[in-house]
Amino acid sequence: MRYRYIDHTSDLGVEIYGQNLEALFANSLFAIFDNILDLNTVAIKETRKIELSGSTTEDLLMDWLRELVFIFATQFFIAKQVDQIVIKDNKLSAQISGERFDAARHKIKIEIKTPTYYMFKIDQTDKGYQATVVFDV
Repeated sequence: MRYRYIDHTSDLGVEIYGQNLEALFANSLFAIFDNILDLNTVAIKETRKIELSGSTTEDLLMDWLRELVFIFATQFFIAKQVDQIVIKDNKLSAQISGERFDAARHKIKIEIKTPTYYMFKIDQTDKGYQATVVFDV
């Protein structure tokens, strides 16, 4: 399981899972775009490179989530998958792939505005990592 929903009255709350930090970050991309639209309608036509740094792992994850939402909102790029991701010393280098939004083929389910700090955390578990994120919708 990549993620599951958590109860939240007006926003979108999710718990995201990963065996390691790279998988956690990749699954967070899936959680965002799986909620925005049906990823089965998205083809792999373009790749994008993302490089970020943060002062903590939590800051890095928040910056990653914000960047993904920003790319969709400003460039209409739907990220379907993470092709490559390296996280080391609170620095991230990733290659993502997907395609530009096409209103004829892609139907928006919800609009995600931004991740919030409400309930935001990353925990290390016996199965890897778990992040709790609430998105403003």
